[in-house]
Amino acid sequence: PYRGYNENTKAIPLISYEGDTFYVRQTTLGFILSQSEKNELSLTASWMPLEFDPTDNDDYAMQQLDKRDSTAMAGVAWYHHERWGTVKASAAADVLDNSNGWVGELSVFHKMQIGRLSLTPALGVLYYDENFSDYYYGISESESRRSGLASYSAQDAWVPYVSLTAKYPIGEHVVLMASAGYSELPEEITDSPMIDRNESFTFVTGVSWRF
Repeated sequence: PYRGYNENTKAIPLISYEGDTFYVRQTTLGFILSQSEKNELSLTASWMPLEFDPTDNDDYAMQQLDKRDSTAMAGVAWYHHERWGTVKASAAADVLDNSNGWVGELSVFHKMQIGRLSLTPALGVLYYDENFSDYYYGISESESRRSGLASYSAQDAWVPYVSLTAKYPIGEHVVLMASAGYSELPEEITDSPMIDRNESFTFVTGVSWRF
């Protein structure tokens, strides 16, 4: 959603592994503390890909801002399984102290199998605390003087989203994957001079390796 970006493409290695005591789900590593037929509680470590690089931006004012780095997150996740789908609740904090903030998530998803193809629609909401929001969307007084953009202090924010993930195995270990997501950005984010739209689209495609 940053102004001055036409597109942002990243290469992300994806690994899938489900074990008795730990798992790897895309960019999240989990250590299972408790597991039953309907519930799973785990400690998690994950990568937060959100970042801003002023050297990659086309807008002169945005080029004067400080870099915002992607970061590592650590926290806890709870899954509750029912026939109609799965509820996920999680919270994770920035362990590299880039933002000194934390992120929460509450979502519902349901996996549907159509032959070898699996489709998983999801509906959820992300919570960004004030420190996290301000790191990625705020503008300091010094940045304002350099860039001419108004200073801005971002508040905590709720970001609703919908997504659809498709997976298709082409062998014992290799799985083709594609995922599309849409987020509606709240005014706590869109009021930032760094932002030029009130929605965010993501599309991820690639190959994952499962053990």
